[in-house]
Amino acid sequence: MIFLTGVPGFLGTRLLRALAEANPEQSFLLLVQPKFEDRTRTLLADLALADRATVLPGDITEPDLALGDRYDEVADRITQAVHLAAVYDLSIPRDIGWQINVEGTRHVLDLLAQSPNLERFGYVSSAYVSGKRTGTLYEDELVHDAGFKNFYEETKYHAEVLVQDRMDEIPTLIFRPSIVVGDSETGETDKFDGPYFVLNALRKLPKYTLMTRVGSGTEPVNLVPVDFVIDAMVHLMTTDGHEGTVFHLTDPQPLTTQAIMELFADLLGMKVAYVPIPPSVARGLMNTGVGQYLGIAPELIDYFDHPSHYDASNTRAALEGTGIECPSLPDYAPTMVEYARRHDRRSSAMY
Repeated sequence: MIFLTGVPGFLGTRLLRALAEANPEQSFLLLVQPKFEDRTRTLLADLALADRATVLPGDITEPDLALGDRYDEVADRITQAVHLAAVYDLSIPRDIGWQINVEGTRHVLDLLAQSPNLERFGYVSSAYVSGKRTGTLYEDELVHDAGFKNFYEETKYHAEVLVQDRMDEIPTLIFRPSIVVGDSETGETDKFDGPYFVLNALRKLPKYTLMTRVGSGTEPVNLVPVDFVIDAMVHLMTTDGHEGTVFHLTDPQPLTTQAIMELFADLLGMKVAYVPIPPSVARGLMNTGVGQYLGIAPELIDYFDHPSHYDASNTRAALEGTGIECPSLPDYAPTMVEYARRHDRRSSAMY
């Protein structure tokens, strides 16, 4: 049985569907918040998985995951697991982020440590556990004292520390995606955050307009389409020999902030003159009426001018010869922009 958290969320739903296709003989145990139980059952019916999945109303913030007397039975049935459930809001208060992201991960680890049949565990972390570190960031690095841009990063960092501390007893793969956007072929997404904030801000401005450029505009912003993330995770989870490894699921050739802005503006048919301003000024501006009108979260500014590059040597080696690789943003941006035009919704999650 594959134990999965994070359904019916954006990544969780796609992961469930892909794992079900890759493992036609497997059934699923889905730990779901009670408020999402009906939605999950509807999803399972739509995916024709109702007879292969057991919905477990629960709560990762509770030591027993709110499973009560089902706890031991669930532990015994698990053969594989993926922990995806977390709060991905960049503006999350620290206490809430800690309870869900850190303590929630601790409680899932406690369950898996008592699962005698567990073969493999996939933990979905974030490339941004690197916090304020700069330069080239490697998959085999974690512990640092550089600080964090927000409590999302901090709590995901401490959650991964817990996971790595228990990798000797739990056969674990760690996935660190960067900023996840829509499907590279269809544009499909149900969370319009991150770069979509910028895209929507541009759409609110006149065809000929001024736009702020945060900092130099020359630093990379790492975006990855959801289909690449899911395809990579499923392949790595369904092949042997990857336990104990950390994988950056990132774009090897990310565009700079300025290049992304110009790409979006061009696809929207806009002519934009850019006015450079320091990140500190931009953050203050986003807290004013102008920022509220444009809809750009102040927390996003910290990612516009941060000099970091994510090395993905482990990922590249593990996916060699599979045909699974991150497409270039200019190749799928037209589909991304068109989907956003037709589905003008947003959320506050990072992926």
